[in-house]
This record gives sequence, C-alpha cells and structure tokens, in this order.
Amino acid sequence: MPPRGRMKPLPSSLLPAQREFAQVVRTLLHDTGGSLRSIEKQIHSSRSVLHRLASGQVQHPDLKTVFKLRRLAEHKKPVGTVTEKHLRNLMQRVSDESVCAAAGPARDAVACADDGASAATATGIGTPAVAPVPAADGDRRNGATTDVLWPVDELALHLDSGRYEHAVGMLDYAGGKAPAVEAAAAIQACRGRGLTEATDTLLRKVGSRPEKVVLAVVGHLMDLGNVPDARAVARIRCSTQDA
Repeated sequence: MPPRGRMKPLPSSLLPAQREFAQVVRTLLHDTGGSLRSIEKQIHSSRSVLHRLASGQVQHPDLKTVFKLRRLAEHKKPVGTVTEKHLRNLMQRVSDESVCAAAGPARDAVACADDGASAATATGIGTPAVAPVPAADGDRRNGATTDVLWPVDELALHLDSGRYEHAVGMLDYAGGKAPAVEAAAAIQACRGRGLTEATDTLLRKVGSRPEKVVLAVVGHLMDLGNVPDARAVARIRCSTQDA
C-alpha cells in the first residue's frame, strides 16, 4: 500500500501553510507508489525525515530532500506533479509563517532575533576574520566559518545503524560545548543533509548557551547565508530569557 495510507491525520494545531505543505508531501509520497523504506533509499534520506515532512510540523523544510521526493514522484507519475516553483514558494510560506507565529508566545522574539543578528555583526562577533598576511599574498577572509567541516556523514551513519548513543554524544558536544564556529558548522551541515531532527536538537542546545556564544553562532550562520536558523537560535535564546 502506498505510504500515504498509513499516515496519521494531521493535527489541528498546524498553521495553514504547514497543513498545505504536509498535504503536498503526502501526495508526493503516495504518487511514488512505494514504501517509506524504498523511498528513503531512492532519495538518500531517512524515514524519520519523511515522517516529519509529512506531519507538517517543520519550520524550515529541507529543500533538497523535498525536491528529490518531487522528482521521484514525477518519474513514477509524470502527469499532475506539483512544480518546483510552487514547492519553493510553499516552503518559503512555511518558514515565514513560523517566524510570525513565534512572535506570539515569546515576547519580542522576532525583534530579539533581529537585534541579536545585528549585534553579532556590529560587535564583530562571528564576522569573517582577516588574517595578518602580507598585502602581496592577499587577504584570507571567511576562513573561520567556511573552513570548518563538521562530520555529518559520521552522524548519519550512526543514525542509520541505530547507534543513537554515539549520535547523541556528537549532538551534545556540537550544540552544548563546541566553539561557536563549530556549532554553526554542525547546524549548517545537518540542515544541508536533511537531518531535520538533528538540526532542531542543535538549535535548542545552542539557544540555551550563554548570550555571547549564541550571538557568535548567529553571526557565523549569517556569514554562511543561513538566516532562518540564525533567527531560530536567537528566538530560542529570547524564550529562555523570558522563561
């Protein structure tokens, strides 16, 4: 039976864009005609990621995973598949809607996110480093952020192999103890790999750290062009302060 038939009803708490997105994902899963196990292998994802996307309970859907799913569904059912443009616009609506909704329960959360990001840039926290090298050799910028390669493949292997204790250890260190630049690299790597749950775990752990570290991570994420996760970290920090 196609995976759509085994999905639980969508919760009533979903925001409009989240609900529409979940319905689109469920249609794509159904159109592939395969099980979640077969789909995860064909698009190099995981069942937990697919379940999460189909539940609608995601703030920043992973573009690569959703597009791979769309292409697989289109291959199996060429007529009537949702376009990439529509998917991209829908995912942007999900992200925007989540940001707006966060302003309600967390007092001044969005303003705090913007202020935190601006402060990181204005104070130099998390901004590109300029190495003191001779002018003839040029100037090495952005090395602090872009040169850090976080071992996301190792994390994915632990998760796929059921070695959850090792995976938790990696996330605990990266989110709760690692230097800001490494924490930002871990968030960026997990987001790019489509490990949504791991990314959310890292965001929560980083957001509970001291303000100076949080602002540094925000700055590094903005250097990487990852504004949604930078804002998410800042919002979590604001919520922690208000609690």
